[in-house]
Amino acid sequence: MIKKQVFFLIFLLITTNSSKAEILTVEVISEHKNGPVLLAVYDKREYFGKTKANQKANPKHILLGAKGLIANYKGKVTFDLPYGNYVIAGIHDLDNNGVLTGNFLGMPKEPFGFSNNKRGNFGPPKWEDVLIKFSESNKKILINLKGI
Repeated sequence: MIKKQVFFLIFLLITTNSSKAEILTVEVISEHKNGPVLLAVYDKREYFGKTKANQKANPKHILLGAKGLIANYKGKVTFDLPYGNYVIAGIHDLDNNGVLTGNFLGMPKEPFGFSNNKRGNFGPPKWEDVLIKFSESNKKILINLKGI
């Protein structure tokens, strides 16, 4: 009987701990002074990088999304997330239309960035290059939002 109680207690601790949400703070720096910032948290490789310029993101592809404000070139957004591996993508939505605005070729006209401040060549960076491990309470990351 005691073995079953100990096993149940260990199981309860493991399952409770693994789903506990913690705070991840994303600080952004932009090359433009003011305006809205949009951030998306991805937890699945197959959905990352699928949204093109001038398109709304599929909400089913994003784990969490948030909108914040950039003032004096800086902004900050916090997420309540369980520990895990994530990719964060952000845009400085200068025209406040809710999408990454692009030119007629689909090249972004607004500043954008990714976790680990990695950039791709003619497209989004590789998943492995922008993947962050969120495993400590109150973690902060910095994303630089830049244009092309």
